[in-house]
This record gives sequence, C-alpha cells and structure tokens, in this order.
Amino acid sequence: MDNNINGVKAELEKLGFSFVDETTAYGRVPERGDINGYYIHVTIELNNFPLSQPSITLVKINGKDDLYRRIPINWRHLDEIININPKLSVFKICCLHNWSAKREYNGKYIYERIYDWLNSNVTSQWNPEEDLPSFRVLPQYTNSRLYLSDYFIAKLRENKPKILYQCNVYHEPYKFKSGAKASLQKQGEKYELTDIDFEKNFYHYIPDMPQEQKFEIIKKLRLGDKCAKSHFFVLRLPRHSRFKTFYQLLTIIRDNINIKNLSQEMKNIPFIVMYTGDKGKDEVVSFITNRGYVDGKSDYLVQPLAIESFSNRPIGVDLTVGLLGVGSLGSEVASLLVKKDTRKILLSDFDFLRADNIGRHVLGARYLGNKKSIALANELKINFFKFNALTAVTDEEAAEKADILVVTVGNNQSFDQLAFNKLWHYKKPVIWAWTSPNNILQEIVITTPSSGCLNCYYEKIKTDPVLKQIQQNAKDEIKKYPSEEVDVCGNPHTISQMERMVFLATQIVSILSYYSKHGKFKFDYVNYYWGMDDIIPTPHFGYLEAHPSCFCQGG
Repeated sequence: MDNNINGVKAELEKLGFSFVDETTAYGRVPERGDINGYYIHVTIELNNFPLSQPSITLVKINGKDDLYRRIPINWRHLDEIININPKLSVFKICCLHNWSAKREYNGKYIYERIYDWLNSNVTSQWNPEEDLPSFRVLPQYTNSRLYLSDYFIAKLRENKPKILYQCNVYHEPYKFKSGAKASLQKQGEKYELTDIDFEKNFYHYIPDMPQEQKFEIIKKLRLGDKCAKSHFFVLRLPRHSRFKTFYQLLTIIRDNINIKNLSQEMKNIPFIVMYTGDKGKDEVVSFITNRGYVDGKSDYLVQPLAIESFSNRPIGVDLTVGLLGVGSLGSEVASLLVKKDTRKILLSDFDFLRADNIGRHVLGARYLGNKKSIALANELKINFFKFNALTAVTDEEAAEKADILVVTVGNNQSFDQLAFNKLWHYKKPVIWAWTSPNNILQEIVITTPSSGCLNCYYEKIKTDPVLKQIQQNAKDEIKKYPSEEVDVCGNPHTISQMERMVFLATQIVSILSYYSKHGKFKFDYVNYYWGMDDIIPTPHFGYLEAHPSCFCQGG
C-alpha cells in the first residue's frame, strides 16, 4: 500500500500539486491556463488509499474562495456539506464513480477525472455513463429527519409559487446545549436556533396529515404521546428559480418571498421548499433557519433536515391471494407477499398463537394467545402501511374472493378436509405446500381445473420412479435425526429448520409472481430434497395429469 500511495504522490507532484500533510495534496486544475475562463484549486485526500476512494474538495474558483456565492448555478455533481453557517459549507467534487483499488487508478487518473469534471461543467457536455442524477441541494451529515409521502409532495406541487403555506409538524421535544429540555406547552419555533442541540440529539419530524394513516402510526411509534409541535412554512419556488448552494437558495427566498412580516415570537423558521432541480425534476429540501436571516440583521444560519419519503410502489403481484393457514410457513408467505406489493391478501386460520410458535412464526411474543390471522393482518398493516391489502377472513370467504389459494395448514386432518371436501371441486388454482420434519422434503403441488388433483399427486408418488426414490431418500434421512421436541407438558412439536421454511415461502411467492405476470404455471409440482447438511436443495418438478384411479375431473 505504501508503494501505491508513494507512486500517486509522485505523479500528483509532477502535475503541480504539493502535499500539505502526509495524505492531502493541494493543487490547480488545469495545471496551466483555464477551460473557457475557469480554473479551480482542489485538495485530494488519500486516506487509506487505494482501498478508500480519494476525497476531492473544491477550494477555489478562479482564485476566489467564496464558493457559497461563486459556484455557477448550472454546475453539477458537487455535494455540499452544510455547516450551520452556509458561508462555511464544504463542497465535494463527485468524479470518481465506482471506485475500486485498481492499479490504473493512479495520480494521473485522479487528475484527469477532476479535469473532465470541470470541463463537463464549463461546457455542459457530459459523458452519459458518468452523468448520474444530481441534486441541487442534498443535506448530509444531519441527525434530523423529516418524513414525507407521495401525497404530501403532490399537494406541495399544486401550491401556488412564492406563496407561504403552513403545516404543523410533530417532533421530539428539543434539548438545549445547556442541558435543559423544551416545554411541551411551547411551540418548537419559539426557541433560538443556536440554543437547540442538533449535534448530540436525533429529531424526527412528522407532518400532521390526518388523512394519511401512516403518519399517525409513525407519530405514535416514533414520538409517543409526549411530542412537541412546530409550524413549518411550505413553499414552492417558481420554475425559473436557479441556485446551486444553500446560501444561494436562502438568498432567493429572502429576496423574493414575503417573509419579513412573520410573527416576532418565531425565533427559528422551519421551511419545506420545492424547486426545479436537475434536468427539470422537482426536488424538495427542508431546513430550519434563524430569525436574523429573516430580518436581514445577521448571517444566515441553517440546520438542514434530511428528507425521507414513503413511496407508493406499483403492484408487484396483481392478484387477490387467499392464504389458508398462516402458521410458520403461511406467515412467511404473507410477509413476502406484502413486501411484493400484492394487490390483496386474505388470511384464514382458526388457530391461536401458542408459546411453542414463538421463534417459528412471523409474529412475536406480544401476540401470544391472539388469533393468528387477525394478529398477522394487523401486524403487517402497521409495519408496511398496507391498510387495505390485508384482511382476516374464513376459509369460505377466502375461497370465494381469491383469484388463487395457497394452502399451508400444518395439520394433516385439516389439510385433507380442505383437499377432499371443501375444495374438492374448486374451479380456481390452488397451491398446496407442506414440509417434513427438519424440512428434509418440501413439496408444492399446483392444482387447476385442467390438471390432476392432490389425490392424483399422491397416486403418482406410488408409481413414478423418480418421486418414489425422492420419498424414500427423505424417509431414510428423516430417520437419522430427532423429528420432535417435547415441551414441559409432554406435548410433541415437529422440529423445523427455519431457513428452509423461509426458502419454501420464497418459492411459493415466486410461483405466484410468475402466475400474476403470465397467467400460467411453469410446472404442476416441485419437490425440494435437503440432506441435513445441505445448503442448497435438490429440486425435481413435473406435470400432473388426472390419475386413472382417481375420480376427479381434471385434465
């Protein structure tokens, strides 16, 4: 590593750079002359080189260091690390994309990448492979988070430009640098910005949006009952507003928006601002500034808030899926279907969460004694904001309303009751899934009106040589290991390997996803055989026709 960095240092020195310490180089780009009237000075930090990407800081433009006002508004791929005083912001040049420790990534390469970055900004001609999305203002290194939704952004987009709107935003009570804590009876904007300790404390800001249930849930989970409230100003800038630095943004707001008549009780001024960003896309930034900025009586002071948004993702599985049985396997299937953004999930299970289920089920101990289907629906709704996607129903309701059923009931008697009674002449697809002790053999059977039935599969096992051998191998492997664990009351419970249970759930969801896209299945059954020490199972799949000895009406 020492030889690598010494070689890089020598190359940079040949290009006119000097080292201000062991790992930090300072120099001019281009080395001589300018590019359309522009030249820059930068520092290159080689800490932990070449394993870590060099950090490149813009220091001067054309010999001037007042970058906060001097950076051209159309320059891109430049990150601002914001200090409380925007005049002291540090600007990082982003030109070493996809860095790795390669021999060719040497001092000359680093210099050329900086040169290309400057040339692209000056000429507005970018290499498409390097022209990644770039934000005008991207707050970094802040402990404060504002949570927004697509709905909030859409309403903000409808606001008239240059008009100040207000919204209430909840957050943790402020803590001060003195060690004191703010009163819940006093609005958050009535404290001096410089008194609030943002460095040692984390603050989460949640808009008051009663029409959005997710915000009420986040407020309750994140803030609890003892939370503070601040008035935020919401502003959309005209599309012609142009800036690059935070200082330039603050100047546009102060000089073009009527903010000087705000109540004198406001000691800090929180903003949510929308503007036209890179390539004409809307961007949103949030920050809290000082009263002196509004009145024009002091330097700009600002506390940036990082924005995190809740996106409305497109439907991933465009089906209404009925799950009959939401135990160890079924609950994993339900959880994955939620994460796949399934249109609708119907959960049916008459059983209650027992002590032996804990650690083998998506639900945790706080749901002990609750009905599995209802508790699971509520848990997934809250955790993933799927308020209209999950419903606890009966078997009959699930069969009637679902486009496809998934049966994962763990009790053999219940399984057969569904297969040979309730769903015997069912006209929609059914995915049947079960597993052996220790998940040594996992089986999925898909029945449709044009295929054989579950009984046809049982008969096929008796005659198909491959299936017979898989079943025999599984029986032999199962005998080698304990199959049950007995609790203190003497009740036996089948032993499961949960990583294999999760695997089986992923296969079921993959089948559902394929069916949602193509309206058909790639096979009618699949077996996964695991030796006890196997990391990857051996699959076997095939097609299921009506068996001659079966009275079903399958194809």
